Amino acid sequence: MITQPYSGALVAFATMHGKERLARQPFLDILGADVVAPPDLDTDQFGTFSGEIARTLSPRAAARTKARLGMQLSGTPYGLSSEGSFNSGLGFLVEHQEVLTFIDETRGLDLVVGSITPSPLPPGRSITSMDEALPYATAVGYPEQGLLIRGGAAGEEVRKNLDTYDVLSDALGELLRLSGGGPVTIAPDYRAHRCPSRAEVIATLAQTMARRLTMTCPLCHAPGFGQVTIERGLRCADCGQPTHVIAADISGCGLCPHTVRIPRPAQHASPRWCDFCNP
Repeated sequence: MITQPYSGALVAFATMHGKERLARQPFLDILGADVVAPPDLDTDQFGTFSGEIARTLSPRAAARTKARLGMQLSGTPYGLSSEGSFNSGLGFLVEHQEVLTFIDETRGLDLVVGSITPSPLPPGRSITSMDEALPYATAVGYPEQGLLIRGGAAGEEVRKNLDTYDVLSDALGELLRLSGGGPVTIAPDYRAHRCPSRAEVIATLAQTMARRLTMTCPLCHAPGFGQVTIERGLRCADCGQPTHVIAADISGCGLCPHTVRIPRPAQHASPRWCDFCNP
């Protein structure tokens, strides 16, 4: 059932990096809701990508904590927040995980949508000169894609907001001196306002969340009915044993226990994904 429960609502997106602009249009077009950034909000207190402040909460816990703080500062019962993480432990592949949380305090809703995608950005690398920095900067799409540099005697110094090549060169020179000639680490700046690929993911999740909020639970009629998990176990086409391939999506309510199983189109899994046929 499609409804518009948030028409005219004020939704606080807990951000200091412009994420509210990524959610504003889908929430306005789909829900008729206005998305704003809370005033005087410091989300860095919960941890930073650059490492100056440790991130001690899980991504979902951090998103919820930020959303509630944003709601408090904005004086609204509706909040949004996103949290991203980037895993570069896979060689040259960087995995980007992003979660977007929506909280409706009036109804007791706490909804999450998320994605896991390969990042188009390479992991950080060690450099000792501007000549080494330039190919990396070109590869990531600098200056539209931001960069940060980490160095110093113990790698404790970080320089970001490097908006021009001159600023990048000055920061690099400073950290190379502090590091005794290097090397220092150059890496992507993953903050949403300096990372177009991450901003695109957040915008897509905001659209997904807005659409989900138009769907009501068939049982209790609360908004936000949508996918909550997946069911693996699609059976092998040869031996009939369950595999790790996804068999169905599970949609559920954020308020009551009602769920609906939605089978995937495929009837059987290829034997190549079967632990019995292809151990």
